This record gives sequence, structure tokens and C-alpha cells, in this order.
Amino acid sequence: MQLDREVLLRKLYSAALLDGGLSCVLADLAMAFPDLPISYQAQCVYQNDFYDCALYNFGSGIAEKLSRVEAANPFPPIALKCDVSDIVRTAPVISPEEVEKTDFYDEFFRENCNINRATGIILHRQGADSAFVAANFPKEYSQDDEDRANEALRFLRPHFQGAFNLLLEVRKREVSATRYGFWLDQIPAPAFVVDGSRHIVHMNAFAERTLEQNDVFTTSPAAALTSCDSAVRKRLEDAVDCARSTSAPVGPVFLCRAGKSRGFFFVLPISNADQTHLPLEPLLGLKTPFLVTYFNPEDRPKTARGVLAGALGVSERESALIQELIYGSTLREAADRLGIAYNTARNQLASVHTKTGTRSQSEVVRMGAQILARLPGAPEHERKK
Repeated sequence: MQLDREVLLRKLYSAALLDGGLSCVLADLAMAFPDLPISYQAQCVYQNDFYDCALYNFGSGIAEKLSRVEAANPFPPIALKCDVSDIVRTAPVISPEEVEKTDFYDEFFRENCNINRATGIILHRQGADSAFVAANFPKEYSQDDEDRANEALRFLRPHFQGAFNLLLEVRKREVSATRYGFWLDQIPAPAFVVDGSRHIVHMNAFAERTLEQNDVFTTSPAAALTSCDSAVRKRLEDAVDCARSTSAPVGPVFLCRAGKSRGFFFVLPISNADQTHLPLEPLLGLKTPFLVTYFNPEDRPKTARGVLAGALGVSERESALIQELIYGSTLREAADRLGIAYNTARNQLASVHTKTGTRSQSEVVRMGAQILARLPGAPEHERKK
């Protein structure tokens, strides 16, 4: 089947505007190259609340096979450093012979089309968000056919990138009001997203109930998070100001009235250092969102896992992983203890890095250990045997 470029381009922009994805267009591309495995992944959940993926010409059951692989794919890291203004070929960076020596080749590529090189188009790259289309060449794929596929990808690159950016713009308009809802609802404590002036951008169900009780926190006429108690209000204002000026988490900040504990809260900047030009950061401070999480000891027992989830703004599964790492487990040992695949643990750790602004596993462990160590009475640290 010949690739009709004019028809494909019409479909490309129609799909971005009307279908909310590019799968149907990539299906046409896969039909034009039936012996060429093609992969597509858009992981833009942090900035754009969008995820999409598809695999073509790999054979049946490929998604399940890929989910069982523990080794790291050698190709995606290349996309983090490449020039997006051209197609990306893996062979100049890691030779086909080197690919064949990797664990990923043994676990996946060898039995699935015998892939040892690829050419890709970077559709989008912003902080932790990325999207790409890749043609994965089998070892036996001829040079003439590879050249033909690369020429087609080179022609399609600017159009795919333009259509994907159009898709994201449409998506942003649809989800801008609810972009924090998904992960906020995973936090097992009252959680608010506020701006630098404490105006509430979003909150989870626990936070809504806390405001209804009007005991610790409430809202001002301008929809800002505040308190009827002047001492609590001052501590909240100071904590948000400190988090904004230092770009670092603040807490736990303890609250009390008449000698009685009223719980504690954390303030965590929601930002990615790679996305902000440092000289502009002081000008953007008020627009930086912050996660405010509140714990009331009377509402629920303070488990280490629950405190970590709320304080760092991560899911309960991610906090369980952090807890294992704090206890000294390697990432692979933590995955075994939690009954999850090593690749799943790696993805969870990457998600933690994005949510907390950390850059290394040791930094995550240090931050989590400091939070738990500063809690009075030590939250439950017992590890399941």
C-alpha cells in the first residue's frame, strides 16, 4: 500500500481537532509499512492531563508482553537529548550491535520482530511530559525500505508535531479547570491546590469536608484559603510565603488551641525546575501553585504511608514505595516486597520526582525521612514482615 501523503495530512489535523488523538492516522501509516512495527506514546499527564498510546504491526498480545518486561528500553533516553527539529535515529547513538547486547533486547526485542534500531519523531517535550512516534526496524529490514520509511517520517515530522501541539491546546481548554483533580483525589487527607495568594485552584473531597466544618480552615470572600483563627491564618500565610520564596516544602506546621492539638499541615510547591527560566522565577512566584495538605489526628490514625502521601502529594502506592526505600531497600527489592514489576516501580519513582521536584532517589529518601522524623509520637513505622 502506497502512503497517500495528502490524505494523511488531512486526516492528521482532523484527528487532532475532532478525535482527540492520532491513533487513526498512525494506523494508516502502519498499513503503508506493514512489516514495520510502529509505536506511539503520549505521556503528558503532568502539564496537560493527557495520555495516549498505540502499537502497530507487532502482533497480538504485545501490550501484555511489554508490561512484563523489567529491563529498561535503551531507546527513550535518546529522545531526551535529541534535536526535535529533525527525525531521531538511534543507530548513531547506540549501534544495533550494542542494542542486541542489552537486557531489553533479550526480554522483548528478540522475540518481537527482532528489533535493533529505530527512527522517531519527538511530538512534544516539556519537563516530565513527552510524546513520540517511532518506527522500530527489525534486524532483517532492508536498507532501501528503511530509507523509504525515514524519508516518509522526515516529511511527516513538522505536520505530526504541529497537529499534536494543536491537540494539546484543545485539551488544555477542556481540562484547565480540573487538571489537579485526578491526583488530588488519591491523597488520603484534605488537600488544596492554591496560588501564591492562597486562592483555591482545586481541592479534593476531604478538603471540601474540612471547609464545611469551618473548624480549622475556611475560605475568604475572594475564595482564598484562610482561617477564622488568627494564629492559624498567620501560620498558613507564613508557610505559603516561605514555600514561594524558597521553592521548597514547608512543614509539618503544627496547630493548637488552648493546649489541644489541632493537627498539622504541609505546603509543597508544585513546580518543575526544568520548566522555569530562573531569572523569571521571582516574577512568576504568585502564579506558582502550591499543595497544602492537612492532617487531623482525630480524623484518622497517622500511618507513615498516609503522612507521606499527603505531605508529598503522591498516591498511596507511591508513598508505599517511598517508605520501602526509606527502610533501605533497593528499588528492585522494594518492587519485590510490594508485589509490583520493577518497571512499575521505576515509573512510580519518576512520578514522585515530578510531583516533589526531586532529582534523585536519595533526595526522595532524605525528604521522606525528614518528614517522618519531625512528627511527634512517630507515626506508625512498623514494616510488614
